[in-house]
Amino acid sequence: MAIDIKVFWHKSPDTDCICSAIVFADYLNQKWYNATAYKLWNLNKETEFLLNKLWVEAPETIETLEEWSRIALVDHNESSQSIDNLDKLDVEFLVDHHKIDFSTKAPVNIRMEKLCSTASIVYKMYKEAWLELSQTNAKLLLSALLSDSLLFKSATTTKEDTILAEELNKIAEFVDYKEHAIEMFNAKSDLWDISIEELIKYDYKEFDLNWTKCWVWTLETTNPDYALWRKEEILEWMKEIKEKDWLDFILLSIVDIIDEKNISIVLDWFESEVISEVFNTKVIDNEADLKHRLSRKKQIIPDLTEYFNKK
Repeated sequence: MAIDIKVFWHKSPDTDCICSAIVFADYLNQKWYNATAYKLWNLNKETEFLLNKLWVEAPETIETLEEWSRIALVDHNESSQSIDNLDKLDVEFLVDHHKIDFSTKAPVNIRMEKLCSTASIVYKMYKEAWLELSQTNAKLLLSALLSDSLLFKSATTTKEDTILAEELNKIAEFVDYKEHAIEMFNAKSDLWDISIEELIKYDYKEFDLNWTKCWVWTLETTNPDYALWRKEEILEWMKEIKEKDWLDFILLSIVDIIDEKNISIVLDWFESEVISEVFNTKVIDNEADLKHRLSRKKQIIPDLTEYFNKK
């Protein structure tokens, strides 16, 4: 009898984690498991656009699972970013491209590489296992790679990612995958009907940096003015969330995909002190110019980690 595996991605999902989880479930099914992808949170507008364009049904939402359910973690390994009762579940697989903050009571099938997207890794796993990758799944993986690399502008992009993108498009057959990426970015930037709560939780991750509880949001957009126009509302929500969730540090980075720059919204004196020292910049009117730091994973969190580890 095939083993049931629940595949899911992190809370506040992006296109990479969603597409990678959907396709990784197919990978496991071809390896004789009974795998199903689930989501822990609502989709962002970029991913909604993509799934609708490709006629792919969004996975069902789950909040918890029965104890000792067998699971696969995709695009994350920190418990704060995962399903609520993770410590009661049996992790069978982990596919990720982030730093490791993970321990288990039993061996786990782990695949981690220093690539810009988890989708890149999943595609390599298909190739190595000589499994069939459908055109739709190739489109999902390529879209995820383009999204996470910001069309190869992110500092996390490697030469191998660009090669894998060309290989994937031979299967996906986008007429112009760069034009497709811009369509996704524009869909992600269409935020006029979204609430402030949804906006600041659009792509957030929680980190425990030397006993400092941090939430760092990233809003990647082709229209940064939208968020900046609502800065006062955003600051009110950030203050409320910081108090409610007992956070020590909170930051929202607004990444301009077109002009390749980062203007971050900084809440109060503590965040201002940290940001000024870590990134050698001034905080003026709750804004900090973090220049070309487009990648939270490679250009923001490592520096914050080093700073708090010295405290």
